[in-house]
Parts: sequence; structure tokens; C-alpha cells
Amino acid sequence: MSFRKFLVEFRAAWFLAIEYRISVFIWIIAIVLPLIMLAAWLSIAQNGSVGNFDRGAFISYYLAAVIVRNMTGVWFIWEMDRDIRLGELSFRLLRPMNPIIHYMALSLSSKPLRVVLLVPATILVLLYVPGVQLTESPALWIIFMLSLAGSWAILFLTQYIIGLFGFWITQSLSLNDVWFGAYSLCSGYLIPLTLLPPPLRQAFEVLPFQYTMSFPINVLRNQLTAGQAFGRLLIQWVWVLVFYSAYRFVWLRGLKRYSAVGA
Repeated sequence: MSFRKFLVEFRAAWFLAIEYRISVFIWIIAIVLPLIMLAAWLSIAQNGSVGNFDRGAFISYYLAAVIVRNMTGVWFIWEMDRDIRLGELSFRLLRPMNPIIHYMALSLSSKPLRVVLLVPATILVLLYVPGVQLTESPALWIIFMLSLAGSWAILFLTQYIIGLFGFWITQSLSLNDVWFGAYSLCSGYLIPLTLLPPPLRQAFEVLPFQYTMSFPINVLRNQLTAGQAFGRLLIQWVWVLVFYSAYRFVWLRGLKRYSAVGA
């Protein structure tokens, strides 16, 4: 029953994603930021490798980063913040389903179109850019797909939790900006974690950020064995459970506050 409701919400959000012009702008930003960093690193690497990255490795890394970011990115917090501030969440609470289903559908609605755009672009890069390599292992491809699901789940639940802070504060969007800055640096989205100073890299490795970007990138680039990748996949999904538990905690308390003020 919940899955059927999700499909209805997904269909509505899919048509919205096609019509809503700002989604095009978001897609451009998701692609341009890694390409800017790629251009910078290629300029630095003209005189030789940087760490264990040569020209081909840099292009492979940021190609994977574009793929992972586009398939796992979430941008629904602006609508969620508006729903809470303007009381529109009340109408969603009257419907026989948890509002999170609506936001899940909204978050996933653009993914099919992204696949249509990314697949041919990736094939062209692999065919015509020398030195670019992605894994050919079937086992790693399966783990990569599961890691995309885990990455999306962490990012979605994180943004949803931040959005739920709108029950208490009016600056949840500012919190999201702070979080995105930390994510960009700590996840490997802008800078490969292996190129960071060892103390900083070791600190980032105990945080969940790497499981949203660096981990799936390394799987796709064949930087991990199947055993290593599977072990990290289990850790990633432990983090998913942690964020799901946090969401339930914040949601139940926020809902009580929302109801208490008569919204």
C-alpha cells in the first residue's frame, strides 16, 4: 500500500521535475563544480602525477563524482521548509501516508532523466578520452549500485532531519548550507580524500561523509577489492540505520510540537 502511494507521488513529482526550470540549473551546478576542480587538478598535474593521481586518474575520479552526485543528490529541503513555515504540512498530515513518502518521491523523480543524460555522456568519455577507466567487475558493479542507494539514503535522511528542525527554528536552510559545506570537503566531492594531509584524512574517515561520495567513487574506479568494498558497504548501511533512527527521533518530537501549536 505504501509503495503504491509512493508511485503516485513519484509520478506527480516526475512531471513536476520535467516542467520545473530550476531543476535544470541544479543539474548544471551538480556537473560544473566537479569539472572546475578537475580543470584545477589537471593544471597542477601537467608536470607529473599528484600523489597516486595522473591525468587519467583525475578524469576518472571526477567522472565518477559527477555520476555519483547526480544519482544521489537531494534538493527537496526548500519545499519542505516552505511546507512547515506556511502550514502546508498540515494538509499532508491529513492524508493517509507519512509525508516522508512525498519527499522521497520528489527526491527520486529526476533520477530517470539523469540516467538518460549520464549514460551516453559517460560512454563518450570512456571511448574518446585516453586513460579513463571504470571497473569492469560484475561484483563491484553490484556493490556500486547498492552503495548509490546507501549514499542517497544518508543524504536524504540528513536533509530531511535538517528540514525537520524547521519545527523549532526558522533557519533550517542555513543549517543545510553549513552541512553542504562540510559534505563538499569531507566526502571527497571536491577533493579526493587520498590527497588530503594524513591527519585530516584520518579524521574524515571516521565520519559518515565518505560513504556518500568517496566510497562509491572508489568502487566505481576499481580502487577496492570486492571483499573490501563489501565490508565498507556494510558500514555504510549501518550509518543509514543510524540516520533513520535519528529521523524517527526528531520526527516524533517535532510532530508533537507542530500539533501543540495548532498547526
